[in-house]
Amino acid sequence: MTERDAYIQKMEAEQREATARFREIEAQADLADSEDTLDVLTGARAFNDDVDRELQALRRADARDWERLKNGADTARRRFHEHLDRAGTHFEALREGYRRQREAELNALGAQMDRWVASRQRTRAEDSLLTREELDFITRGLKNAGALLENLRHARGHVWKTARDQYEANWRELVERSRRIRADAALEEPGASPP
Repeated sequence: MTERDAYIQKMEAEQREATARFREIEAQADLADSEDTLDVLTGARAFNDDVDRELQALRRADARDWERLKNGADTARRRFHEHLDRAGTHFEALREGYRRQREAELNALGAQMDRWVASRQRTRAEDSLLTREELDFITRGLKNAGALLENLRHARGHVWKTARDQYEANWRELVERSRRIRADAALEEPGASPP
């Protein structure tokens, strides 16, 4: 194998790795919170295409053009990696913001649960607005949501999307159950009229 063939193979391997990294970032495109974020992905895709074009040109290059095309391929690869680094940092911040927001929601529901438990402890079990089963469900749901939120902290790419979908489904079920409990409690208060 010539030095030229070895260089092209190395560049192609690096490009496959960078493309896989881009696809991992792209898998989280639904986190995009603005046109600027979508532009980051579009820009990365364009830089990826530039590197592919430069590699194709290198494969076809004759000896006279080799150094010029090699420099062009190196520049395109460097620009793509720099853009991927920026995109990765941006999406890491978006994932972290999403996780912090969900954590705040979970903490708020946990505080509400603590109030329900305190209320339940103040009254006799048969007079409580919450049944033991409801308390157990909400407690399990909060623990599950906490575990799923922790999974979000470590997940990337498609795994992150799956973890987020699981968290969202668990969260919706918790919120719906707590909404029904609050509605039932309001109906049971003396003199309360239906909402």
